[in-house]
Amino acid sequence: MLVLSRADLERVLAPRDVIDGLAEAFGRHASGRTSVPPRGAIQVGDAGMLLLMPAVSLPAPGSREAGGLGTKLVTYYPRNRERGHPTHLASYVLMDHATGQPLALLEAGFTTALRTGATSALAAKHLARPDSRYLACFGTSIQAGFQLRCLAAVLPLERVAVLGRDQARARAFARAMAEELGVAVEAGCDPGAAVGSADIVTCATTSPTPLFAGADLRPGTHVDAVGAFRPAEREVDTETVRRARVVVDAYAAALAEAGDLLIPLGEGAISAGDVTLFKSVGFALEDLATATLAYNRARARAIGVEVTL
Repeated sequence: MLVLSRADLERVLAPRDVIDGLAEAFGRHASGRTSVPPRGAIQVGDAGMLLLMPAVSLPAPGSREAGGLGTKLVTYYPRNRERGHPTHLASYVLMDHATGQPLALLEAGFTTALRTGATSALAAKHLARPDSRYLACFGTSIQAGFQLRCLAAVLPLERVAVLGRDQARARAFARAMAEELGVAVEAGCDPGAAVGSADIVTCATTSPTPLFAGADLRPGTHVDAVGAFRPAEREVDTETVRRARVVVDAYAAALAEAGDLLIPLGEGAISAGDVTLFKSVGFALEDLATATLAYNRARARAIGVEVTL
């Protein structure tokens, strides 16, 4: 069994490759060659929660392409911050789909952040205008950084406005991303002005309430919402969703968890319009595709630590 650390994964995974891998995985899903049950959750007393995200991907009959089998294990312990630990921890177990033999154990915090950004970029590649150059980014977290890296891999970005609750943190995040991406990234303070000028709006925050007014969006703007994941919380308002052509990565999960959509649905407000909105809720097939790519790359380059169970 191959053990891959975060440092190993950073060596073998790049945004463009993960985006392409996810496109192939969604193609299999569309052809009915995957099985992705709903995310399972187990409460651990009053301390935390364990989430299980399994997925199967089968090769086409008679082909030489590889299949995939695996599950992500995610823990959420809200009081971990008091202990000096992350509130969310994740690992991935990858198996041989033909035999069930364990193949690899991967650190999954990095792969989750990367696959989330890559899924958004894949959606933007198909939904956003191909000449989109100006992006408004709500959030200064690790995930916000992956959103920018992946979107920059598929679109000709020239300017990014970063909006966050802490201006000092927003400025530091903007400086770091500008240096990494080689584009103009600046901290902003006016959500309405940023959204009103943007070709793309990406939201990667923990905000339980809308970040901007949907009325400020220009026609043709693409909105990417990845932060909110509870039924009563949302990053975008009803007006945004009312105007939008809505696309999701996982229908069942979106209709069970995504307050961005559930609240407007409850209000009867969703209708067709000229804004496109992509709502990402996290889909286990994305984790499987990313883990499989990482495993194959690591094996080919002799990266990781081999252990015998």
